[in-house]
Amino acid sequence: MYDVVFNSGFIGLLIWVLLFATSTAAAALVIRCVWILRRKRFGTAVELMPLLKAGDWDGAYAHSQAHPSVTTRIAGAILQIAHGKTKAERQELAVAMLDKEVRAVLRQINTLSLCGNIAPMLGLLGTVTGMVDAFMGLGAAMGPEKASILAISISQALYTTAAGLLIAVPAITFSVVFRNLLEQRTETVTESLEQILEVIPEPEPPHPVYRSTDTVKILPG
Repeated sequence: MYDVVFNSGFIGLLIWVLLFATSTAAAALVIRCVWILRRKRFGTAVELMPLLKAGDWDGAYAHSQAHPSVTTRIAGAILQIAHGKTKAERQELAVAMLDKEVRAVLRQINTLSLCGNIAPMLGLLGTVTGMVDAFMGLGAAMGPEKASILAISISQALYTTAAGLLIAVPAITFSVVFRNLLEQRTETVTESLEQILEVIPEPEPPHPVYRSTDTVKILPG
């Protein structure tokens, strides 16, 4: 394998370096996505709901700060504005915050998918350049050397294709798995936030203040 990499010429070596960088980036992104998509990071409202149903708003907020997750962070933000915002306004805040969290994870998944798409292209490029070198060497060689040069050049070219596919297949597979897992996590958080929004009451409307100059009309009895 050492000879395949370092005897493939400048362009071939550059392609191998790019394949190595792509594989390293894909592996790092897989590890990162596994970490950020874990169930505990997104959380649920199971422990928060008893406090909210009991009307312990301070305790619920303290719990959301002590046990940070996507669900509790959004719930804490909702509780901070609950006294002055309607249910619709709270829901808009929850949707905006959840969308921000989802987009942050999607950027990682999209980058992993990009690695899966680039790798076979690099492999194909290595195959093309390897075949060019093979035919150039074939034209300059004499006698029995032709077959040997052709076999070595073609094998070097096909190695890059195999390497590209070995990177692309897992990367694309993991990107699809992570997208499905993100959808599942998002549905769980959405259901939890809907339960939280249902429990928090609407703020009381301000009572009208009558001035001494106001005329109060009393309906006839």
